[in-house]
Amino acid sequence: MRLCHSRMFFVRAYPRETQEMVFDAHDRAFAFFRGACTRGIYDNMKTAVDAIFIGRDHRYNRRFAQMCGHYLVEPEACTPAAGWEKGQVENQVGLVRERFFTPRLRFKTLEDLNGWLADKCVA
Repeated sequence: MRLCHSRMFFVRAYPRETQEMVFDAHDRAFAFFRGACTRGIYDNMKTAVDAIFIGRDHRYNRRFAQMCGHYLVEPEACTPAAGWEKGQVENQVGLVRERFFTPRLRFKTLEDLNGWLADKCVA
């Protein structure tokens, strides 16, 4: 999971994408940044979006919407078939891969990887 604030990144690895992972990632990122953002851009992940309608209308999952309400984050989902929006997200993913995972690294545990990622985010 990757979250960013301005040009600073928070990166954390999870074995799969679940709502608990999304909630944990937000909690840890907001602790890392010492505050929450006011807007979040999401790539229509199933853990957040229940339905996509015509245009920019989406129905967010109830638990995801509650999490956003708790942190006062206004969620914004990418528009389907709007490549430039998804491109912005994918460019940041590429930047994270280049910055943190070149050359390809190996870790014994997910905990070891996340500790290393946290140190790199601070650096």
